[in-house]
Amino acid sequence: MKLTTILTDQSALLALKNHVYDPENVLETNWSSSTHVCNWFRVSCGSKHHRVTALNLSGLKLVGTLPPSLGNLSFLSLLSLTNNSFHGRLPVQLSNLRRLKHLSFGNNSFSGEIPSWLGSLTELRSFFLDNNNLKGVIPFSLGNLSKLEILTLSGNQLLGSIPSSIFNISSLQKMDLSNNMLSGSIPSVSHDLLSIELINFNINNLTGHLSNDMFDHFPNLKELHLSANMLSGRIPMSLFKCKKLQMFSLSYNQLEGSLPVEIGNLSMLQRVYIARNHFEGNHTYY
Repeated sequence: MKLTTILTDQSALLALKNHVYDPENVLETNWSSSTHVCNWFRVSCGSKHHRVTALNLSGLKLVGTLPPSLGNLSFLSLLSLTNNSFHGRLPVQLSNLRRLKHLSFGNNSFSGEIPSWLGSLTELRSFFLDNNNLKGVIPFSLGNLSKLEILTLSGNQLLGSIPSSIFNISSLQKMDLSNNMLSGSIPSVSHDLLSIELINFNINNLTGHLSNDMFDHFPNLKELHLSANMLSGRIPMSLFKCKKLQMFSLSYNQLEGSLPVEIGNLSMLQRVYIARNHFEGNHTYY
């Protein structure tokens, strides 16, 4: 294995600095070889190995691409570039960041497909790629992120079906795939996901019926967002077993039948959105 030192980290960060347009000269002013890299602006180092462990450049109005050498930050556990104007594809060298726990690239202009190698970053706890220009399918390999708690891919141009592998991540708490062009049916789930609290698939092209037992495995679900799709059939009775449900949104679909009286059993329910469907009957009881 290639030997790396704090000088490797410094070189990687200087390469990033040279790849970006920095309109407010934040990096130009604060990233200098005359100062120890651990004292650089928005850079944190670990006390044990004295290597760069966190890089948070969110909201600095930076414009540019990511250099391959960013993958040399081998001790990095947090990488946040949220709210900038980075563009281009994600370099494959980022797959070397095996200690990464938090990856946040939201609100940029990254393009291309979500690379399958992201599934090799198995220490990830949170993963934000929302509001970019990403296309293609969601890679099945994301199901390998067995410690993932938050997955946010909303606001892109993603196609294809929702990979069933994502529902194998037992640690997942929040999953937001809204505002894409995903199609097909929502995958069935065969085991309990005790951690999941929020599912947001709003504004896609999802079709098919919601399976009768779909919500049997989400006992701690608090929010369900399925509006603006093309879902059909009836509301599954299993939804009303989610006793912690605070809101659900099913509006702008093709759902039919009547609302079960069991909705009254959801004592924590605060908001319901069901407009623009094909429901029938008298629903004044709730």
